[in-house]
Parts: sequence; C-alpha cells; structure tokens
Amino acid sequence: MKNLTCLIFFLIIFSCQPIEKINTVVFDHNQLSKFEILAKSIEINEIFEKKISDPFIGHTLDIDPSQRIINWANDNFKTIGNENLFVISILDASLSQTEFKNIEAKNFDEKINYKYELFYLIEFNLLDNSGNLISTTLVEISRSTTSGLLISIQDKENIINDLIYHSLRDLSYEANLQIKKYMADFIL
Repeated sequence: MKNLTCLIFFLIIFSCQPIEKINTVVFDHNQLSKFEILAKSIEINEIFEKKISDPFIGHTLDIDPSQRIINWANDNFKTIGNENLFVISILDASLSQTEFKNIEAKNFDEKINYKYELFYLIEFNLLDNSGNLISTTLVEISRSTTSGLLISIQDKENIINDLIYHSLRDLSYEANLQIKKYMADFIL
C-alpha cells in the first residue's frame, strides 16, 4: 500500500509539465544600428497625440512606446560636425489591444484572445543652419502578436515588451536602410 501511494505521488509529480514562459525583455540598444550624423545637434519631437481611449494601451505602460524610441535615439544617434540640425519626429507610436474570437481553438483552448498591435511612424529630417531641408526620409513599422485572455500581469508585460523590442529592432533596421539610401552624404 505504501509503495502504491509513493508510485501515485511520483506519477503525479512527473506528469506535471512546465508552462512556457517568455523571459524578461532587456532593452539593449547596443544590439541595434548606430548612426553618426554630420550635424551639430539632434532634436527629437513627439508630434502625435497619445491616445488614451480603448483600444489603445500605450499610456498604461511604465515606459510607453514613444519613450522607447526616444531612448533608442538618444543612445544610438551621435552627431559629428558643427553645422546642420538632425530632427527625429515621432509621428505615431501607438499600441492597441483588441479582443478576437479564436476560430481555430480546440476544446480546451481559449475561445477569446487578445491581439496587440504596435505601429511606429518616424520622420528623419536634416536641416541646414538656415532651417532649409537638406534631406528627409520616413520609416514605418507595424508588428503584432497575440495572447490568451487569462494571463498574469507579468506575462502580459513580457509579451508587450517583447513586441516593443522586436518593433524597435525592425525600426532600427529599416531606419538604417532608409538613412543610408537618402542621407548617404551626411552619415559616417
């Protein structure tokens, strides 16, 4: 009887499977593209109005998506020179959360899930000392992910931070291509 109880106990212990977890996201800007611009200074402008109504959730985060862009720009854009102004304008940095029906759900899967969508629209302008436009380019990034409806707050934060980090990585890559294409004479 004692052996049977021990056997059942061990079967229960070994039958439990660990749940897949997303590791905490670290925003390391050193892994993203770096830019050396021939300009005297850099100016960062947030032009868009932050949306604080449903389905937008960017304002609920400790560090919202537009602040992530500002941090990335401050860390990865350096100026070299004594003339020109490089302007980074954040035209949109919206994060939305919407519910959708999972039509492919199996018997025990959640029938309702969340979809998180992040949209970045950034304009890069290089102005001379008189304020005349020398060069410009526009970068647009959109990325989305999904999650279950019933997840912990920590899992939700990790999913959103993972989405923001991968969007920043995409933004950095696309900015690198566009700046090299349209501002090649003004970067090192």
